[in-house]
Amino acid sequence: MSMPADPDSQFHIEVLKLLLQIVTSDDRVTRAEIDHLVAAARGMSVPLAELTALTQCLQHGSPLPAPNLGLLRMDPTAVIRAAQELITHDGSVHAEEIAMLRQIRELLGVTS
Repeated sequence: MSMPADPDSQFHIEVLKLLLQIVTSDDRVTRAEIDHLVAAARGMSVPLAELTALTQCLQHGSPLPAPNLGLLRMDPTAVIRAAQELITHDGSVHAEEIAMLRQIRELLGVTS
């Protein structure tokens, strides 16, 4: 994947990479999760080429690229909000999802 020149665009790509990590953490990706990811990517104006490259990883069972935590730390509140929206979009929150959210908060240095 090429690096977009716009820093906001690159930040949003990194958020999408993190969301993909969340979605695949239970080794089961639902249609609703894919729909949510696509909607989130569109809402963040992630370039179509980047979205396509990332979703192809899912389709082909390829390893997902790790998100750049340095970039995500630029706006941890936005990252956590995006993760919470993904986790709660189906109306139920599981213990594993809560644990993952705690881990994300810790990785991003968010204490409250």
